Amino acid sequence: MTQPLRPRLVEGASRTDRPADWQRPSPRRIADADRRRFVDNLREILVALGLPPDEPGTRRTPARLLDALIEATDGYQCDERALTTFPAERKDAQAGAADQVVEGPVRFEALCEHHALPFLGEAWVGYIPSGEIIGISKLTRIVRLFARRFTVQERLGVEVTETVERLLAARGAAALIRASHTCTQLRGVREAGTVTTTTCWRGTYETDPLIRAEFLALVQSRPRDA
Repeated sequence: MTQPLRPRLVEGASRTDRPADWQRPSPRRIADADRRRFVDNLREILVALGLPPDEPGTRRTPARLLDALIEATDGYQCDERALTTFPAERKDAQAGAADQVVEGPVRFEALCEHHALPFLGEAWVGYIPSGEIIGISKLTRIVRLFARRFTVQERLGVEVTETVERLLAARGAAALIRASHTCTQLRGVREAGTVTTTTCWRGTYETDPLIRAEFLALVQSRPRDA
């Protein structure tokens, strides 16, 4: 029997109310028979679309496409490095500290769940500590964990923000994402060069306009081509 390649939602849970699956590594395994069937299915689709199946450069295209899709969605497996290093890198923050931590730009690639086409962009993540901090590299890992799934940009910002907020019991958390969507460039309106920007605010960022303004100013001051 074919095993699902992605964890299933808990019955009755919303997309943003999942169990903390980023805390549970869940390697995906594909049986040899299933893999052969997937490759054959992809070959049939690609040939129907016009791909010559027996050229030297195309014979393994279906298998390469399957491997590329599996790699592009490996966020469903979760990140063992993030899991094992979170407790070790938590440190006591100064009591009453209100300084925010901002990381970015974090470059990412994701597959839009509407068309399974890539969107590529940069994310900035901020939080207000409340007794604990996190290793800066782990903010990057959190972004890429949720980006390497079938998703939409709006949900990606929510998942990153709420994960940081819950993980650290932070006073506030924020995410700003800018991305270019190939689904609007390769099909539909075929509009090249557009960028979509989304924000997500939680806690202090929702209630304090000065904190939001500081976060946005820090985002604008960060070099994007460094």
